[in-house]
Amino acid sequence: MAERGFIEYHLREALRAGIAQMGSNECLSKRLEAEVKLRLIGMSDEELWELARLTADPFKRPVDQAYKEYKQRVEELRVTAGDWMSDLQIEQDPTDKERMPDKILIIVDEPSLNEELASVLVGASFSVASVPDYPEALLRLDEFKPDLIILNEVLSGRDGIEACAELYETFGVPVVLLGKDTSAEIWKRAVDAGADLYLKRPFSHLVLVARVKAVLRRYKGRKLREIES
Repeated sequence: MAERGFIEYHLREALRAGIAQMGSNECLSKRLEAEVKLRLIGMSDEELWELARLTADPFKRPVDQAYKEYKQRVEELRVTAGDWMSDLQIEQDPTDKERMPDKILIIVDEPSLNEELASVLVGASFSVASVPDYPEALLRLDEFKPDLIILNEVLSGRDGIEACAELYETFGVPVVLLGKDTSAEIWKRAVDAGADLYLKRPFSHLVLVARVKAVLRRYKGRKLREIES
């Protein structure tokens, strides 16, 4: 039986998109729908099978048929990505461009990957600080005050998922985990650790930037609702 965290992790955005659509917020609805599509095309075969098991009907829609339908949908979305990816860039607030850039702290102990991520995110107008290990990250956190942390699942001398749990509990900022293992066990550990996203390597720069922006929007939305309540 699938873990509740897995279900929430992959399907909650569909509900938010539906709520936005019912509220006649067309821009928000389009952006959230595009985020759902982006999440779907980034899924591994194992995750697609898990979704198939969750939505299958033994009498009308067996698991293998559900999987084939999801697989076909993924291919269609990849072919038409140019038509809907632009919806990810729709701004909820037109004054966003006047605000200070969001700050991202990168904790990756692979120099080439660290430099690549920093270059891509600076090019996307983020303010970026990068460190090679967890101890140095702890020293930079109070000074830099990041809006989001990108953390490699594997760190020298430190388990990245355990570090994620500590960062989330102590500082409360969203964490994006990078890794190559998409097994159900890793997904569960990542969700339980408070990761907002587990991004499978390798990934395209376009997907990275879009997913980071999506996580930041969700985080800011939660903070705003907390303040209003």
